[in-house]
This record gives sequence, structure tokens and C-alpha cells, in this order.
Amino acid sequence: MRTTKVIAFSVPPEFENDIQKHAKAEHRTISEYIREAVRQYMTLRDFEQTRKNVAKRIKRRGLKTSDVKSALSEARKRA
Repeated sequence: MRTTKVIAFSVPPEFENDIQKHAKAEHRTISEYIREAVRQYMTLRDFEQTRKNVAKRIKRRGLKTSDVKSALSEARKRA
């Protein structure tokens, strides 16, 4: 039984060539290369969403970015 799912998508020919070139340079299959790219994209999106949520909380509490940076710096010194 197969442990993966096949997802098909289309790209312009030039983009396909770039994908193949980069995958080959990293000694990966195209599937491995695309999986890693999607994984990194999703991680970045999650990070950005977290950053936005934290920024909203900071703003609601009337804090400034410099306040948060100072608090983090102090906490790191104590750790």
C-alpha cells in the first residue's frame, strides 16, 4: 500500500526547468524538493501568523516594541 499521495499541479515550462535544476543541484528528486519548499512555506506562514497575533496582543496592552525587546533581553540574561 502506498504511504504517499500524488498531487499534480501545473507550472510554466521555464519554472519546471528551474525546479529541475535546483533539485538536481541539491541531489534531490523533484518530489523531495517540492515537499521541502512547501514545508518551508507553511512554516513561514505559521511564523508570520504568530507574529501578527503577538503584535495585536502587544498593541492591546499598550506596549511598544522596545518594551518587549527590553523584557526579552532581560529574560535572556537571567536564563
